[in-house]
Amino acid sequence: MDRAQVHETINRLVESEHDQRQAMIRLRNFQDTNEAPLAPNEFESLKAFLDFYGGQQDYENRVQSLKTEHVDAKQQYDQARMALSQALPTNVLLHYTYEGNREELKGQQYDIVNVSGLGRGQIRIIPRGPTQA
Repeated sequence: MDRAQVHETINRLVESEHDQRQAMIRLRNFQDTNEAPLAPNEFESLKAFLDFYGGQQDYENRVQSLKTEHVDAKQQYDQARMALSQALPTNVLLHYTYEGNREELKGQQYDIVNVSGLGRGQIRIIPRGPTQA
């Protein structure tokens, strides 16, 4: 990887780590505030059944969508993690302030380390808080 690719990989690593956390928070919040519709003992009409079924499908689709967001972010993270593990020396701390295009991450500081002894491609990201202006 050249310098620009390493820089982009670090940005993707930070972004996808953030996206994983946010997707998991959204999933938990959704599940905490919503429940799948419970089936009654009987349906008084086809319309009542279809309303129940539609609500059940809406709930399941939203849960699946949030799980897919998490899986996609994890895949992006894993790709960036593996690529960075080839470039970043093991057990050397990299202090990094986010320099990508995502506004919600601007100024966020991280400590990034390629940890040896945990297996191949074990990158740790530790948020340190925003920069002080």
